Amino acid sequence: MRQKGLSLPLALAFLLSAGYSFAAGLKTEEGVQLYAARKLDDARLSLNAAVREDPEDARAASYLGRVYLATGDPNRAVEWMARSVALESASAEYHLWLARAYGYQAMQASVVKQPALARKVKKEFEETSRLDPDNLEARFGLIEFYLRAPGILGGSQKKAQEQAQEIRRRHALQGYRAFGRIAEYRKDFDSALAQYTRAAEEFPGNTEPAYWMGALFVRKSDWANAFQAYERLLERDPSEVQACYQIGRVAALSGQRLERGRECLTLYLRHEPKPDEPSLASAHYRLGLLYEKKGDRDLARREYSAALELEPYSPEAREALKKIS
Repeated sequence: MRQKGLSLPLALAFLLSAGYSFAAGLKTEEGVQLYAARKLDDARLSLNAAVREDPEDARAASYLGRVYLATGDPNRAVEWMARSVALESASAEYHLWLARAYGYQAMQASVVKQPALARKVKKEFEETSRLDPDNLEARFGLIEFYLRAPGILGGSQKKAQEQAQEIRRRHALQGYRAFGRIAEYRKDFDSALAQYTRAAEEFPGNTEPAYWMGALFVRKSDWANAFQAYERLLERDPSEVQACYQIGRVAALSGQRLERGRECLTLYLRHEPKPDEPSLASAHYRLGLLYEKKGDRDLARREYSAALELEPYSPEAREALKKIS
């Protein structure tokens, strides 16, 4: 009696299809790791191979979009991120990245096209919040939309306040940041500083409020207080190297304390940044700006070139090198 089961052709087809998907999955994982390492050209090759082998691989499509976004091509980024959302519409992460891509696309679009793109940004942030109500980044995105958009497109300070309340309900520390951001938009800098100060007092072990204060002083061009905010962080914890980067950045922006800025950026370049910290390419770029302010064009050129070697798609470093060459 013949044993029931798959026929040989069907069994071969099953194994081949399983191997096919497995190979695509390996390419996707490889591409994700290369993207995380900022090896964007290699990441694009791996992810393109993955989506060719498995056109329904939503993760590969999303990461391919992220590569295009990082290399300054928001149109292609939207194309691939929209595909990832179509394939996995229940993924809050994919909707969030599509919102970011639409945002970058809007920044480069004509005035005529910007309103439609702004609505798409809002829609994707709203969908992210619906799928993941605790996603604070989406809620901060909505705050920015409500503050910046004209009323005819849905802008509303009241709705921005509502999002800030939702953030505070879910995360007390980030609530201070949300209300501080709204105060900054109104140019009520004293109220913003009060929010950040209260956050620092309520969460004494957390460094984030100090960075918010430093950023506020930078936006006000209050260089003395900006330097002081970051120097205090370093005094409290010498291993807080991100504060060292910020001191270098403030020096480059202000043209003040250039030697201290050079010292700090040089120190930061010995550090291996985490994904949420400024990149080494950014540190090289800032160091180039410092050398340019010091009048040393050769060293500035060297640093801009080093930044481009690490991140070939950096528009700031490319433009700086072009101007100084």
